[in-house]
Amino acid sequence: MAFQIRKCEKYTNWEASSPISLNPEDFQTLPEFPYEGNIESELEFVEYIQELYHEDWYDICDQLEELGQAELADQIALLFEADMDIYSSTTDKEANEWFDIGEADESYSKYGGFNGRHNTLSDN
Repeated sequence: MAFQIRKCEKYTNWEASSPISLNPEDFQTLPEFPYEGNIESELEFVEYIQELYHEDWYDICDQLEELGQAELADQIALLFEADMDIYSSTTDKEANEWFDIGEADESYSKYGGFNGRHNTLSDN
């Protein structure tokens, strides 16, 4: 009897966009979701930007454009939709490797088309 076995590897990538410059004061006059934190606090401002990202930030960009700040709206869109570049990857250093045993089955698309019944992965 023959078994179908495959080798697997898992890597981690860290990615980032190019940095942009934002002034907290530019967000204080927004009609909806204004920045109300300390303009000197990096932490408060980056937490605000994180919340803004999870809000309907397209509406925020529309508000900025209505306030005559189209360039700032473009910067926000650039930040939130930016292409990301890998700046560190475990592919350069190491990988978590294991073997699966099972059978090829395209219905297991989440697992790369393989129904792995057993593996040598130590943290499963």
